[in-house]
Amino acid sequence: MNSLAKLAPDQSKSWDFVYRELQRQIIAGQLRPRERLVEDEIMARTEATRHAVRKAFDELERMGLVVRQPNKGVQVRDYSITEIEELYEIRECLELRAAARFSRPADQALVDQLTEIASQHRDASRAQRFGEVFSLNNDFHEVLYRSAGNQQLADAILHYTFATHPIRTRAFPNEELREIAITEHFAMIDAITRGEGQRLGELIHSHITRPKEFYLRATYIQDSL
Repeated sequence: MNSLAKLAPDQSKSWDFVYRELQRQIIAGQLRPRERLVEDEIMARTEATRHAVRKAFDELERMGLVVRQPNKGVQVRDYSITEIEELYEIRECLELRAAARFSRPADQALVDQLTEIASQHRDASRAQRFGEVFSLNNDFHEVLYRSAGNQQLADAILHYTFATHPIRTRAFPNEELREIAITEHFAMIDAITRGEGQRLGELIHSHITRPKEFYLRATYIQDSL
């Protein structure tokens, strides 16, 4: 977290800035799974108040990027292989069910909204603005699933998407995977434009499976070295 120490005090005191910087470092893999976030260390390096740092931790926890462990403090979230497989089994069931609801061509307003988000996501990805990639990717999928017409289903998808944030974001620094995700977003838009729910489901399956496999390789191969 040395980059935090280089910031001007007036910039680094904001809880929002501390949150976004820690978020960026988790997404970029600079903060690894199970790594502790030490409150006093962050306060010293940013000149932020304890309240600001704790508020940043609260937001990171809400987004599913960290967990609070008894007697261990705040840690970057980590999962066992079984937990990962179980989470993604649930995600796939929910998201494929939502995809099946797109049996008719989508309204042009929805197509335009998703195209705008996907375009912003593409630009942020190619500029390596990973915080924006994170937010815009979330926006794209939430708009898509809320438009499926079942808000309880959309809420459930959002819940399990949050739960897998640290898994999904581990692949963000990989340019090849980011480009595949960009292509898949626009392919999903084309599928709903044509009312091709089955094709949308196939795209979603690939879209959510690839980051999971990347995380498993990156985390558990490294741990075995």
